[in-house]
Amino acid sequence: MFGLLGAVCIVGTCYQLIKETCEPTIPAENWANKELYHKDIMDGVPIEQRMKWVKQGRYKLSEQSQEVYPEPHRNERGQIIIENNLLYKEDLKKYGAHQTYKWVRQGKYNLTPE
Repeated sequence: MFGLLGAVCIVGTCYQLIKETCEPTIPAENWANKELYHKDIMDGVPIEQRMKWVKQGRYKLSEQSQEVYPEPHRNERGQIIIENNLLYKEDLKKYGAHQTYKWVRQGKYNLTPE
């Protein structure tokens, strides 16, 4: 009884491993356009259709929609400013929270507690 159950488990595990190795991986660039993906979610597009579109590359960023992120702030010697909370706050006022948050994710600021 346990021998048969063990054999079924081994066959099932082998089948799963073969299935995982044969499926192509989806590149990270295919998920880059989060705004369009979120819009499709809100429009009620089924998950199966969205996954097809991800595999086809519908959610890749086009040349026009790719954002250019600025260089980190540097001091007069050209070194990256490590603790730039003040510059973060200035950019927050000047560019707004949405843009500044994107720059935080890109590493423009190294935010440490004051």
